[in-house]
Amino acid sequence: MKLQRTRTYECMCLLDNREVRKGWQPLKDAITALFTKHGAKILSSRRWDERRLAYPINGQHRGTYLLIYCAVDTQAVAAIRRDLQFHEALLRWLLVDCAEVPQGAYEPEADFDVNAIPADDAPPEPPAPPAAEPVVEASSSEAATEV
Repeated sequence: MKLQRTRTYECMCLLDNREVRKGWQPLKDAITALFTKHGAKILSSRRWDERRLAYPINGQHRGTYLLIYCAVDTQAVAAIRRDLQFHEALLRWLLVDCAEVPQGAYEPEADFDVNAIPADDAPPEPPAPPAAEPVVEASSSEAATEV
């Protein structure tokens, strides 16, 4: 007889924006299906954010994050990790044990406009110019007292 021990896990998935543009909901369903295939119970799954990456991954400069909380038997975690590793739409992922699911994870997912995702071949955003510091001139009496 196999001993079952269920734990709560948090998985942050970095998705390829080319795949996200093809359809958010089917992609989200495909990723969550990797978990349910191995007997996981999805507690929460929602888009976390779409951001510029610190460095290009597979030619992508931006990525969309999917945050998943699930309850799963600890024996199935290795199989889930293997499936995540070979999914083509995932650029990176991190699966960790967590004590509890934060309350904000259960809030409804905000509307997500796939067309608002900028193309990766767009020129990078220029850095903001440094703020100019105001020049304060000392009066003649203050300048005379300094040594």
